[in-house]
Amino acid sequence: TLVLKPNREINFKPGQFFFLRLDGRKLYARHPFSVSSSPLEKDIHFTVKLAGRFTQEAYKLKPGDEVKVEGPFGEFLLDDTKDVVFIAGGVGITPFLNMIKYNKSEDTKKNILLLYSSKTEEDIIFKKELDSINEKWLKKFYVLSREKGRKRKYEIGRIGKNMLLKYVKNLNNKKFYICGPRLMNRDISQALRELGV
Repeated sequence: TLVLKPNREINFKPGQFFFLRLDGRKLYARHPFSVSSSPLEKDIHFTVKLAGRFTQEAYKLKPGDEVKVEGPFGEFLLDDTKDVVFIAGGVGITPFLNMIKYNKSEDTKKNILLLYSSKTEEDIIFKKELDSINEKWLKKFYVLSREKGRKRKYEIGRIGKNMLLKYVKNLNNKKFYICGPRLMNRDISQALRELGV
């Protein structure tokens, strides 16, 4: 997680993203990253997967290094619908963590169901933080796609129609948000369409 201390006030809504630039490292392209901190926190957190030159260079940043931030951007926002279902894959948990933290501070809480898929138990990002939120409005289930056999407290396999029907009561009264690898996003979107969402 890259923690940035802004030199001026930056306002954003839960679920939005920013473009980051590391000009001092001969990387002039800007890269989009979701925020993993709440808009109510002073610092801005970006949780990134180490994949590619940009994230490798971001990993080498030291306190005091400058990062250019452009934004916020995006319409991946919570609306007034009461019940929401978050379906996350891997580092796709970041905008959802941001929304969950923000919901925690709101007077009127949204009911949130989180289905969070990771390859293995060790790959679950923010598990300790998510597990520390024991509120009636948040139900969370972890899904492990690369584990064999049964594991207590986890679903094994991939999120699909059967798992959605098992955990989501009344598909008609929910708004679904999906963030993860492209293939997962496509497959879950298709499964939801087949279920009439």
